[in-house]
Amino acid sequence: MGLTGSKLGCGEGGCGACTVLISQYVAHHIEHRTVNACLAPICSVDGCHVVTIEGLGSVSKSNLHPTQSRLAELSGSQCGFCTPGIVMSLYGTITRSDKSSSLTMHDIEDALDGNLCRCTGYRPILDAAKSFACDIDKLPCRTASTTKTTSTSLDKCLLFPKDNTSPTNQIEFPHQLHEYIPRSLHIKGTRFFCFRIYSYRTICLGSTVEWYRPVTLSELLHLRHIYPGTASKLVFGNTEVQIETKFKRIQYPRLISITHVPELKTLKRTETSLIIGAGVTLSCLQSTLVEWNKNSKESDDGGICQAMIDQLKYFASTQIRNVASFGGNIINASPM
Repeated sequence: MGLTGSKLGCGEGGCGACTVLISQYVAHHIEHRTVNACLAPICSVDGCHVVTIEGLGSVSKSNLHPTQSRLAELSGSQCGFCTPGIVMSLYGTITRSDKSSSLTMHDIEDALDGNLCRCTGYRPILDAAKSFACDIDKLPCRTASTTKTTSTSLDKCLLFPKDNTSPTNQIEFPHQLHEYIPRSLHIKGTRFFCFRIYSYRTICLGSTVEWYRPVTLSELLHLRHIYPGTASKLVFGNTEVQIETKFKRIQYPRLISITHVPELKTLKRTETSLIIGAGVTLSCLQSTLVEWNKNSKESDDGGICQAMIDQLKYFASTQIRNVASFGGNIINASPM
């Protein structure tokens, strides 16, 4: 399609250069999440709205989004390779927030934990991102004698808060997808593996692969009964399976996506336990734990909720947590 803005960097969900925004209509509201495009199979975005950097805005159309123009104005782009992913992460943070005017500098900085800049231009990047924060005026001033930490670009950042009083421009979610009803999928295709020999010859090998997406637990059990053991592989966020297929050359003839099985998405709290479904994403778990923690005292659960929140903060990145499942990462013993 000629959309070359999203970049392929590491190819394993580690650098964030390929970040895109995925939106879908779930339980009468629109859910937004940033994901690593290099790990997201095209089959997995059925019924979703995908926004790339071109969909956000472009110079050719003279419709740059504020997140794009502000990064340029504060010199947050050097070689430019990582810039599209950083912009999409920033836009996704603003879009996911119920009230973009309440975003803090800490919230925005946390949302960029999955984006790397190889030119080490983090200072202007963070300056541009934090200029959208509601507490940007709390940055210590250069002339303040009572603080040891100072900002060398506070004057630039303070030029923009007046623009943050109104909601940031958001891409309209397609009306057709409001009526979308998930159905069972069975897609059959060919996966190609290409590799070089002696740096001058490229060989491509192809293998047939099938993608199943059940929408009920009984359908999932039926598929596993027909294709037991190594005849099929369960997949959720594809953060581990993609690494196995791309770098370890492991071939799975059938992939069964379990993202739409309701029973696996249970999140429940009782007086004596926390019930967490294997298909709950780490981001969903994180936000739910925060809510549970707000509505209880540490003595109610022995500090378990807070301990899990502290752990998840340092686990992988925002893009990975948005798609990776709680059960999948336990079973894989993922080191990420």
